[in-house]
Amino acid sequence: MVERFLIYGHRGSPKRQPENTMESFEETLRAGADGFETDLRMLSDQTAILFHDDELEEEDIESLSMRVLRERGVKVSLVHGLGDFAGRTQMILEVKRSKWEDVLLKEVAEWPNVVVTSFDHSLVPEVRKRRHDIELGITVFGYLLDLPGYAKRLGVSWVYPSFRYTDAAQVEALHAHGIRVVPWTVNRPRDWERLHAIGCDGVITDYPAEAVAWRDGAAAPRIED
Repeated sequence: MVERFLIYGHRGSPKRQPENTMESFEETLRAGADGFETDLRMLSDQTAILFHDDELEEEDIESLSMRVLRERGVKVSLVHGLGDFAGRTQMILEVKRSKWEDVLLKEVAEWPNVVVTSFDHSLVPEVRKRRHDIELGITVFGYLLDLPGYAKRLGVSWVYPSFRYTDAAQVEALHAHGIRVVPWTVNRPRDWERLHAIGCDGVITDYPAEAVAWRDGAAAPRIED
C-alpha cells in the first residue's frame, strides 16, 4: 500500500498561473502539493530554460538564442531560477532532449530532492556516467513490453507513464524492482482514485490544488477540462 499518495503540479499550476513559471510553482506549493514537474531545454547560446514545445513560430526552439526570444517578446523562465525551490520541495525535471548533460548538471547537480527524467532515454546513462548520486527517471507513452526490466537495466528509480496505459500488474512489477510509479497528466478524480487503488505512488496533474483536496478527504471537485 502506498504510504502517501504524492501530488505533483504539471508545469506548476497551469490552470491558475502561466505554466513553467516561478509563479506557477509557488501556486503549487501554496496548494500543499508535494512538488512539481517542469520542462527543460537548452537554447543555441547554452542558456537553459523552462519551455515545453519543440518549436517557436515554426522554428526549432533549440536553434534560437535568448537574444532572439527577447527580440520577439517571448518571456521564459531560466532553469537557474529553480534554485529558489531547492530544498523546499521535490522537483521533477523533464529534460526534453539529451546532449547537454554537462550544462544541465552545472545547473542542477547540487540541488536536493530532484529527479531528472526524459522521454529521451539516452539521457539516463549519460547523466549516470557523470553523477551517481542523482535520482533518475524515464517518462514513457504507451505500454512498453517489459517496462520493469527495461527500467531496472537503465538504473532509474522513478517511472512516469501515461496514465491511460498504467495498470495494476505493471505497477506491482515496477515496485518489485524498487521503482516508484507516478503517471501523467491525470486531471479527473475518477482517474486519481483508480491509480491510487492500483498502488501508484502519486500523479502529475494540471489541478494540484484540487488533487490535494481530494487526497486529504475533501469532496471530489468538479473539474472542467
